[in-house]
Amino acid sequence: KCEQGHSFDFAKEGYVNLLLPNQKKKPEPGDSKLMMNAREAFLSTGHYDFLVEEIESTIAKLEIFSEEKETTHLLDLGCGSGYYTRNIHKDVGLNKIGIDISKAGVAKSSKKDKQSTYLVGSVFDLPIVDAAVDVILNIFSPVHLKEVKRVLKTGGYFFKVIPAEGHMKEIAALIYDTIVPHQSTIESDLRDDLEMEVIAVETLETDATLEGADLHNLISMTPYLYKFGKGEVEKLKEIDVTFSFKVVVARLGG
Repeated sequence: KCEQGHSFDFAKEGYVNLLLPNQKKKPEPGDSKLMMNAREAFLSTGHYDFLVEEIESTIAKLEIFSEEKETTHLLDLGCGSGYYTRNIHKDVGLNKIGIDISKAGVAKSSKKDKQSTYLVGSVFDLPIVDAAVDVILNIFSPVHLKEVKRVLKTGGYFFKVIPAEGHMKEIAALIYDTIVPHQSTIESDLRDDLEMEVIAVETLETDATLEGADLHNLISMTPYLYKFGKGEVEKLKEIDVTFSFKVVVARLGG
């Protein structure tokens, strides 16, 4: 219940919907069930696990949690199907919370992961109290820096992952005559913010030969899907695809 006495019930899958009607721009906001199913199927193949390993390695180096420390709270903003939420340091005693505006994504997350807490909510108006979180993950999804700073503890860390210049360039080449690299101002925004200190920026890159369901799921989990004509994705047989990410890590100062 909230302070005004309104109640929010657990769904049968185990999540709580805290997205208020005035926070919705359409009846079912966020990524569709089709995209969420494709994302979960693709990520489960392990193609992006090198990103999981990089985040785990950085968290370990920063000594964010230890056996002597009280519970460490990790918040995954835009958690999608919950793949990163449940797999990053899955054998460590973290209190994990995943939030996404997509009810389809959060429902899938809750079904697969009973150890974490999943909420339907907006990253622009987080249902989290001030200064409550030790680590925030934000992987390939929108973010509101003011809300990040509000819910992060002093000394807490923010991990932002964005596509780097060459990410999926081979797929983009099938659609566009001229490929325009992904644009993001988040690194400069964090460097310009007096309360945040950028402590690490890493670019990760690998490639893979994808065919069949893996290739179709990769495309179907991204907005590229809607640039293809009907049936065109299913006709694709095999493509060498580049995976390239930039990981920006910042710390909230005192």
